Amino acid sequence: MNSKDTKVKSSVRNFVMALALLLITHILMGVTLVTMSKKTLRDQIEQRMLDVANTAAAQIDGDVAERLTADDKDTEDYQKILTILRSFQDNIDLDYIYGINPEEDGTFTFAIDPDREDPAEFGERIEATEALKKAAKGTPSVDKVSHSDDWGRFYSAYSPIYNSDGKIIGLIGVDFNADWFDDKLNSHRATAVIITMVAVTTGIVLSFVIFSQNRKRFKTMLANLNELKHETEKLDTIIMDSSIKRLDLLPESESLLLKTLAAGEAEKQAPVDEYDALNTSISDVYEKFGKYIKYLEFQTYIDDMTGVSNKAAYRNRIRELDEKINNGNADFSIAFFDINGLKSTYTYYGFEAGEKLLFECAKLLISVFGVDNIFHVTGDEFIVIMENKQHWQMKDYFAEFEAGLKRYNDEHTTENALSVAKGTITFDPEKFSSYRTVFIEVKAACDSDKDAYYRRTSSL
Repeated sequence: MNSKDTKVKSSVRNFVMALALLLITHILMGVTLVTMSKKTLRDQIEQRMLDVANTAAAQIDGDVAERLTADDKDTEDYQKILTILRSFQDNIDLDYIYGINPEEDGTFTFAIDPDREDPAEFGERIEATEALKKAAKGTPSVDKVSHSDDWGRFYSAYSPIYNSDGKIIGLIGVDFNADWFDDKLNSHRATAVIITMVAVTTGIVLSFVIFSQNRKRFKTMLANLNELKHETEKLDTIIMDSSIKRLDLLPESESLLLKTLAAGEAEKQAPVDEYDALNTSISDVYEKFGKYIKYLEFQTYIDDMTGVSNKAAYRNRIRELDEKINNGNADFSIAFFDINGLKSTYTYYGFEAGEKLLFECAKLLISVFGVDNIFHVTGDEFIVIMENKQHWQMKDYFAEFEAGLKRYNDEHTTENALSVAKGTITFDPEKFSSYRTVFIEVKAACDSDKDAYYRRTSSL
């Protein structure tokens, strides 16, 4: 199986997993929707039942109802209450409404039943439910579960009746058919299921469309990244071709950077799918360009031929020193180095031989003074700026440089000798007013040493 097949299968697997997650999410949302809808609808129905019971109870005169007995059916007070209850039964969508008497033994009996066909007898016992017991204590309540009696299966709501002293003397019961109640609760279930199925189907279709489009986009992006990778490889070659001469001279970090740019990174694990491949490609290109930017920054301030700081870096250092001189906190020494006879080496032995001497001089200066303090400004001249160093310390550095110079010439007797004129000056705030004035004096010191060299060589 090749890597392309692996990527495709992995992508399909990821897509199927995402699709399954989408399906489960929609089902859970559907169940939650149905549950919440059912609860909300139940609360609304129960509140409507309570509203009917509370309204009816509020219209009953508690003082009158408290005096009624089974023998009062034909009295005006009895008929008045019966008429009130019958108006509710005739005009509101309910099954039964009736008055209830709480007995001293804790039971409950019918008081007034307005049903025209089969009314309950006054004093007939009623099954006590939790809602009825709760209402008898003063809290209007609705049955949470249905109950059955001789008239059918119902959900009932109960509300207390008060006399003028605020005492509960009875209750109003309102029955709603349990089948009607359950049908109402389940009425939105089918709608919720249909909506959920439509959402799932739509989600699946959209997922397929998006997946297909994303695969095309990923393939295009990967193709563009591969093309970009080829272009960076060309850039690697250009960098190496222009820098191959000085790989051995450069500091280890820069030499390693150049070699890495040219040779590429170590082999990495193959990506498992398009997403991983895209992330890997972007990461690789980003990392590569980070190295290019670092290299370009290096090129801005590093001399291409010798690997030490160039003229741009030298100008920045001059500005810093002039600011310190103006602020009165300057403390530095300058050394000027000039390779003797370099022009003659170019003339008689070629540019390769001359560049070799420049490289070796730079190496020696780096080993003595440190790469951050050396500047190759032009031609055969190097400038060394050492902060917080005094004249006697510079003499020690010069002695170390001369020893290194001698070792080089002793080890390369078959090649052109390396001879370097030099001079050094330490900044004195009472004598120098700017960096330029210090430079003029150190250049003069180096020129004097160079003139002495040529006088010696001409006399041989």
